[in-house]
Amino acid sequence: MAAIAGGAEVVLIPEKEIALEEVAEILEQAYIKGKAHALVVIAEGAKCKTSEVVAYLQKEEIGFEVRTTILGHVQRGGSPSAFDRLLATRLGASAVQKLAKGVRGMMVGLIGNKIKTTSLEQVTERRKELDT
Repeated sequence: MAAIAGGAEVVLIPEKEIALEEVAEILEQAYIKGKAHALVVIAEGAKCKTSEVVAYLQKEEIGFEVRTTILGHVQRGGSPSAFDRLLATRLGASAVQKLAKGVRGMMVGLIGNKIKTTSLEQVTERRKELDT
């Protein structure tokens, strides 16, 4: 979502590998079409490391100046709202209460408007495919 909102030309994610040649081609086409800048988003865990992408793009001279920005956690998530803070407090309190009662192998989360526990086994056996 952030990549779409930010107008990224290319997004590199762990779930889908993309060759550096393809990244360069996409950016080159954007430059040829007259774009003044292009944004490449590289997710944590992506197969290509930022340094590899930057080095390759500089070598290929695709037209754009290559610069990097590594966002911190606050920049990625934004400032927490009152709802975020209250939810974090409720989730944390619930998790501590469960631990105090000896409950293990569970996670707490918000389902509807209630704090519920779900077994880690149940969570890890479900695999949600990425729609690329």
